[in-house]
Amino acid sequence: MFQHGEEAGMSLTEKSIGIVPEPKKLEFSGKLFEFDGLNLPEFLSREFNIPRGSWRIVKTGANGNGLEVKGGSREIVIWGDEKICFATIIQLLKQKPGYIPEVRIEEDLKFSFRGYHLDIARGGVPTVETFKKILRWLFLFKYNYFAIYFEDLFPWEKYPSIGVHRGRLSKKEYLEVVDYGRELGVEVFPSLELAGHMEHILSLPEYWEFSEWRRPGEGCLDVSNEKAREFAYDLLREVLETSSSKYIHIGGDETWAMGRGRSLDKTERFEGPMLYETHHRNMVNIAKEKGKTPILWGDMLTGMYLREEERSKWSEVVKSPIWQGVVIANWDYGPSDEKYFREKINLFGEKKGQQIACPGLSNWNRYYPNFKTALENMRNFLLAARAEGLSGFLLTAWGDDGEECLFSFLEPLILACMEYAEGNGKWEEKWSVLAGESRGVVEIRKAFGQPEVSDTLKHVLFADFWYYRMVEVDVESLKASWKKLLENTRAVNLPEDLDFIKSCIEIGLRRLKNDATPSDFISLANEYCKLWISERKPHGLEKIIERFWGAAGRVDSRVR
Repeated sequence: MFQHGEEAGMSLTEKSIGIVPEPKKLEFSGKLFEFDGLNLPEFLSREFNIPRGSWRIVKTGANGNGLEVKGGSREIVIWGDEKICFATIIQLLKQKPGYIPEVRIEEDLKFSFRGYHLDIARGGVPTVETFKKILRWLFLFKYNYFAIYFEDLFPWEKYPSIGVHRGRLSKKEYLEVVDYGRELGVEVFPSLELAGHMEHILSLPEYWEFSEWRRPGEGCLDVSNEKAREFAYDLLREVLETSSSKYIHIGGDETWAMGRGRSLDKTERFEGPMLYETHHRNMVNIAKEKGKTPILWGDMLTGMYLREEERSKWSEVVKSPIWQGVVIANWDYGPSDEKYFREKINLFGEKKGQQIACPGLSNWNRYYPNFKTALENMRNFLLAARAEGLSGFLLTAWGDDGEECLFSFLEPLILACMEYAEGNGKWEEKWSVLAGESRGVVEIRKAFGQPEVSDTLKHVLFADFWYYRMVEVDVESLKASWKKLLENTRAVNLPEDLDFIKSCIEIGLRRLKNDATPSDFISLANEYCKLWISERKPHGLEKIIERFWGAAGRVDSRVR
């Protein structure tokens, strides 16, 4: 046995034991005990590399969730939700490898629905191993739901042409991910789009006739067309037959074109809200008949993102009785204050209690997430959700414009979200401990996530319209900011993915100085290829690589 202090080789206190989320109560005796292994379930022992040994888990019937480490008897007494307790045990073992602190922990999670929603449809389909890595993090951070946003990438057997050239999951892959999540206590469920955002399906020649607009790339289904509706319902039925989850996300967001194309041609009257309600009523009923709880994005129910003159027409949709028993996913990704989010939650009136709050990671349209916006959005939206008594949250990661942002960059933000939702919001030290990462690296992660890097890097690298609109004073300010940041990275040994962002900043700085060379961009392309393939299928990579090679060609030709 070791006690904390010099003999134990570290200074461990109650404040330095980092449990996610921050427990309701944590008492530390000040003692550390050697740890040689534990009788965790075999699956967890294998997946988290924890050996069998002399320590034993003993379950008791106390109220709530918690555990007590008893060093003298080499027992860990647990009560409540086993999966939460197991996650806490694994977190304790990461505080000082080879030892376990003698603690008593009580946990009180306020949100029953703690979810993560990952877009795989915009260009980057995770490998099965990457899905499993994500699920391990979700388990460790105490999430209990994982939604996969498919669009055209669900393994429909009846429609084999859909998504086939974009890396769609096979049925075997999908079920393996679902089963893996089940072992961890994380329910995996599908997130679909069966009204808007269907451009990858509607752009296939055999489905052109189902598009609301004659330009299928807009992505809205013509729900005035009975064949089109039945096609969507057929897609939904196969997903319901394949998925064992309680929940099914049926989409429904951003259907701005509904009622404005072919459907308008038929009646010469705008009937978008009526068409929307009818189509989604049918899908809600189909899901409920299969014993599923439907989830629906909430923006079109109130018209919250439409112009004022349109909002009043759409705001009638939320009054329909069909939404009874439907979970409303209220999304907003801006860095607004808590008051704004509380007002937004109350837009749904008597259906307020059916909502889950959906913050976002600000990882889309960029190579690295905007930490500043994401953290403010998560903190204030989740504070509002707690204050208004919502039952859960669904953190969203999107991939607009090719999903350039690597999944590995999102992991600390997934932790931060849980800490804001259920803890005290202090996530940095906990990430450092659980990821085995130095605080120096954590600080660089945060610095790369500031807007002057995350929001500008892509514009500078590829010298787009925004880049050429920069005035000289802005260029000089950006040069100085990036130069200082690079100086701060010199003494820090960065992991491979962060080292790529560092390379991007270095070459971006050379671009600002008109010193970039074609080989700079080819080198970046090769570096990025390696990182992409390490976590994703190859499909979609060509879209990203052509940007680097295009930049190299323009520099070589002295063309912009």
